[in-house]
Amino acid sequence: MLGYSKAEWIFAGILGVVLFSWILWPGEKKPTEPKPERASSAEIMKCAELIKTSANNPSTVVLHELVGTASDRKGPEGTSRVKMDFEAKNAFGLELKFQALCLFAKGVPSIQISNR
Repeated sequence: MLGYSKAEWIFAGILGVVLFSWILWPGEKKPTEPKPERASSAEIMKCAELIKTSANNPSTVVLHELVGTASDRKGPEGTSRVKMDFEAKNAFGLELKFQALCLFAKGVPSIQISNR
């Protein structure tokens, strides 16, 4: 058999199987970070209410709930955050863009509003 003994063929076969399994074997799976849990829809609605109550002219507030909303929750009973973009008119009738950050820590909501 091509000048090799049976022992050499067996050794080469075993070595081939070991190398083949080492190359193709799926090693240890790296733990993936869990996706942050979203805030509840009630918290998102509460944030929208807080935005409207904090505006000088609540009737001029235009919320961007579909594209400008982000939320997450840290831990099962952790702090929920809701970010929401909105536009509102000031006393001069100029439309300004804002971003609100509502924090729900232990059920007590707070809001921070900044220019966008």
